[in-house]
Amino acid sequence: MDLLDLTPKEDTIEVVLKHPNTDEVLLNEDKSPMTIELHATHSKAYKAAVHIQTNKQLKKVKGKGNKDFALTAEDLEESSLDILVKATKSWNITYGGEKPKLTKAPEIYEKVFWIKDQIEEVLNSSLDFTKK
Repeated sequence: MDLLDLTPKEDTIEVVLKHPNTDEVLLNEDKSPMTIELHATHSKAYKAAVHIQTNKQLKKVKGKGNKDFALTAEDLEESSLDILVKATKSWNITYGGEKPKLTKAPEIYEKVFWIKDQIEEVLNSSLDFTKK
């Protein structure tokens, strides 16, 4: 066994979107599957997004002098959404009858909330890289 064999070969992952109730692959008008490509959790791009959010929270703590500072659920949700947006590299989806630009990611991830669960499930499958 070589430890190098147990390291990721790719810095991105692809999520194939599925219907939240039927688990059927969602298709665009051209019959291509709806997919989202993300920076993997071990990648520099993903870690940079996490560092930005962590540093933002640390500045809040420091700015408050640790007195009366409370990290809220809303703070955590916003931070999680921002990391997800920054981790999104590209996509092939249909939203509002068109192929949206990545600048629409915050809106889409908030309105079509179940997408986050599918993405997080794939991101959390950190050992999948050994199957390639």
